Amino acid sequence: MRKGFFLFVLLLAWFFIGSLSEAQEKRGKELRSLTFAGGTEIVTLDPQFATHAHTANVIMHIHETLVRYDVDMNLIPSLAESWTVSENGFIWTFRLRKGISFHDGTAFNAGAVKYTFDRLLDFSNGSPRRDALSMVKEIKVVDPYTIDFVMLKPFAPFLNQLTAYNLAILSPKAAKKWGREYSIAPAGTGPFKLESWPSGERVVLSRNDQYWEKKPHHDKLIFRVIPDDSVRAKLLLKGEVDVISPVPIALISWLNQSKEVRIIHEKGFRTIYLGFNNKMKPFDDLRVRKAVSHIIDTETILKNVLKGKGGIGGGHESPFVPGAHQGLRPYPYDPALAKKLLAEAGYANGFSTTFYTPKGRYFMDEEVARAIQAQLKEAGIVVQIETPDWATYIRLLEKGTDIPMFIMGKGSPTADLNFTLNHGIKTGGKMNYSQYSNPRVDRLIAEQEGIVDPKQRFQILYEIQKTIYDEVPNITLFYEDQILGKRRNVHGIEIHPFEFINLSRAFKAQ
Repeated sequence: MRKGFFLFVLLLAWFFIGSLSEAQEKRGKELRSLTFAGGTEIVTLDPQFATHAHTANVIMHIHETLVRYDVDMNLIPSLAESWTVSENGFIWTFRLRKGISFHDGTAFNAGAVKYTFDRLLDFSNGSPRRDALSMVKEIKVVDPYTIDFVMLKPFAPFLNQLTAYNLAILSPKAAKKWGREYSIAPAGTGPFKLESWPSGERVVLSRNDQYWEKKPHHDKLIFRVIPDDSVRAKLLLKGEVDVISPVPIALISWLNQSKEVRIIHEKGFRTIYLGFNNKMKPFDDLRVRKAVSHIIDTETILKNVLKGKGGIGGGHESPFVPGAHQGLRPYPYDPALAKKLLAEAGYANGFSTTFYTPKGRYFMDEEVARAIQAQLKEAGIVVQIETPDWATYIRLLEKGTDIPMFIMGKGSPTADLNFTLNHGIKTGGKMNYSQYSNPRVDRLIAEQEGIVDPKQRFQILYEIQKTIYDEVPNITLFYEDQILGKRRNVHGIEIHPFEFINLSRAFKAQ
């Protein structure tokens, strides 16, 4: 009897210890991985083909640039350890770090830098961000760890430009092997490397144990795509994801009730705007664009839809970006003036059009679109809202002929206006979804690039922004704040105003 009882106790203890061990192992795995959930799909892992922040956020955990910003927005060395510029401003010389390898084992050196940038500049490669290096005449390898950039003209924001995610350095071996399919097996020098990318729903990264800087705490970093705002928030509450962005504004108070969730609120560089295709009727008429600007009550939208989470203004650039014009206010809400302008343009009875918006990419984007729809209806403008998936949305915008009116956001990935002006305002810019064109603005954009004195350069930038404001190629709706949700035990997240969320130094407390 005693022997049987002893065996029973022994089995019970063995079962309890085994269960405890399994629970500890499961808990250990949870602590060794971090899961981030965003609202839009990850389109590519090739830096030279990325055009939007959520995709770039994944890319920049795999790749690195020559120069980067720290969390306080100071320019600091990254893969380059130092640099100099010639007195005439035509030659930039960079000395590179030694002893760094790409994820595929290829050595990082000046040849890799030259190959990366030559690939970007190659017309046949078809990068939408080729213009990011349009100021460079020639790239010369001086020795294995020294490289010269010979400029077409002095270019004041060159260091800022080099921080752009499109200028992240690639393994020549991987890029040559995979070509346009580089996303299948990207090889950067960053803190994480690609483990798997099943369909468009998630990207799984594993720690790069050969990383040259401080290695990440986590074995795995997982990026999930959860378009539905409420589902994303519920997963955070349940602990199935660790960090979410964007946080649905309507659910912030609900999330704040949980002791296990923390909301992080930071200012950012992103402008959310209502765009018009300036080549499509009726928006090819300035009077129509101005009429709409007097119908849209942006202050009411910010107050009622966004619950005050954001900034108001009329300028094309967020006031937090250096060089942004601070004195531009939204066009005043004036329905009578709007109707007068519409009548002068031949639309006394209003008109109908199609209005496109993303869903889950920006804060309350579809809800903002519905509010705009209601305001336009009061002036006789009837809009039909379309919400395609993100990849289709971008493809249609890039086509430039199918979308008459749309909601879009623009950030400032280099913290300098030159990058976004060249891509989003200059005639033919790859992100100039409004099809805006003004030869004088194009000349001013080119002129400011060569001016070293910040005050003189900013004066030209102010003139450019005032011209954009007057010609209304789009309407600034609001400046988007960065709002993240995280589990209480997650620490060490670095949030940059250009929307890079650095998770490589994040960790979970026990």
